[in-house]
Amino acid sequence: MSGNRVEASRPGGIELTGDLPSGRIPGGPSARYGVRAGEPPWVSVARVTERHLGVVLAILFVPLNLRLAWLAGISYCIRMWAIEGVYHRYFSHRSFKAGRGAQLVLALIGLQSGQRGPLWWGAKHRDHHKFAETERDPHSPAAHSFTTAYFTWFRTRENALTNLDHIPDFARFPELRWLDRYYYVPFYACAALLFVAGHVGLLSPGIDGISALAWGFYVPSCLVLHSTSLINTLSHMPQVPGGFRRYECSDRSVNRPLLAILTLGAGWHNNHHRHAAAARAGFAWWECDPTYYVLRVMAAFRIIHDVKSTIPEEILREGGIETRKSVRQQA
Repeated sequence: MSGNRVEASRPGGIELTGDLPSGRIPGGPSARYGVRAGEPPWVSVARVTERHLGVVLAILFVPLNLRLAWLAGISYCIRMWAIEGVYHRYFSHRSFKAGRGAQLVLALIGLQSGQRGPLWWGAKHRDHHKFAETERDPHSPAAHSFTTAYFTWFRTRENALTNLDHIPDFARFPELRWLDRYYYVPFYACAALLFVAGHVGLLSPGIDGISALAWGFYVPSCLVLHSTSLINTLSHMPQVPGGFRRYECSDRSVNRPLLAILTLGAGWHNNHHRHAAAARAGFAWWECDPTYYVLRVMAAFRIIHDVKSTIPEEILREGGIETRKSVRQQA
């Protein structure tokens, strides 16, 4: 460690953290934010049940049309980007930087994923990398059953708690601690806004409050929950067809092109586990990574900065990816 830089790596080159504030080393003597208990298991089960019930009611009683399909698709993309761009690449891995105001807006966007707060999500994901595919990995299909890894892990009391000292670089901000505790307030407030917008006719002719709530809130938020679960499980199950391993990491991570499309880039999971500090998960030119493209646009408008775009040459060569430098050397 030198200065304020913390480099914590596991075999396979997994960098767990970025630049941390001085005196805020995870698990170190200055850690002081503590562990916050989560909601009881029945609350978690009730919220997930509510989301699925909303989908069933939408399918049965709110006929889908083209306008509602567009609303559902746009809402899904926003919520999926909230997970991948905000919770994952920012709060978990610090792959870019943002000012305090922009960080607050990012957190509010992230909350629309419906997967608890940014500190809880980031802390759990850091544990996933640090203890990949061991009993301490909360959603590993290698260490736990598929059902546990896919769906039931988050409802246990242990996994519902937030160890703020595992994410002290962001826990130091009181506004983030508040949002993390009351994550459901902005989530359901936006659901109410969707209902009002549909009710007063702001969305589109033919979209009322109920249809906006059904197809703009319940359906996409439920789909995002399942998309995340697919990454947590299938991206660590190389025995399932449809994926490939570019890197021989110490875990069983797999790149899955179809999941990458569904999750706006998260499906390049083997790439990510090889170099987790990068803001991009698609390493080759053909590996579509919409989350990264949005980050580049945001950087161009100076909303965020210091986007970690560069993949080291040795990592690209290790993966058999041709680079400009290697082309020049062959010429």
